[in-house]
Amino acid sequence: MLTTQCAVPVPPLGTTFPQAAMTYSTPLIHTTQQDHGPIFHAQSVEAFDRVDDLQVKYNEMQREMKALRGKELFGHNAYDLCLVPNVKIPHKFKVPDFEKDKGNTCPKSHLVMYARKMSTQADNHHLLFHYFQDSLTGAALKWYMGLESVNIITFNVLSETFVNQYK
Repeated sequence: MLTTQCAVPVPPLGTTFPQAAMTYSTPLIHTTQQDHGPIFHAQSVEAFDRVDDLQVKYNEMQREMKALRGKELFGHNAYDLCLVPNVKIPHKFKVPDFEKDKGNTCPKSHLVMYARKMSTQADNHHLLFHYFQDSLTGAALKWYMGLESVNIITFNVLSETFVNQYK
């Protein structure tokens, strides 16, 4: 078996080699002159009509959704109609079943019953305001619906007002 060996001479120290440099030219972009006038085809005019129809239908749906959400109810927005608009209901809070007061029973007894059922939320005055309406019916509920949030500052004020109304 024959073997051959190649030897490459090693350049002496201090020898410099020429540096290779690569150059790139900027890319060439071809453009064509364009007319700035609109291009219309018979089919695209129909498409514009359909887009206009869709826009009209979309606007109508938006108005209906606002009405359903109560944005404008009886000439007022929903926020203005709420006695307690910023009520925060705790997660997993279950409203107790209340005995309904018609306004013809002892108001103090009704308040005691209500306060005992809502005792877990005694510090949450907004929640006490909000669910008090669930314990009323008939004339008492009509009275509650006529209250204005400006006059009722705390649940104690609501309680005093209720007792004065039905004592």
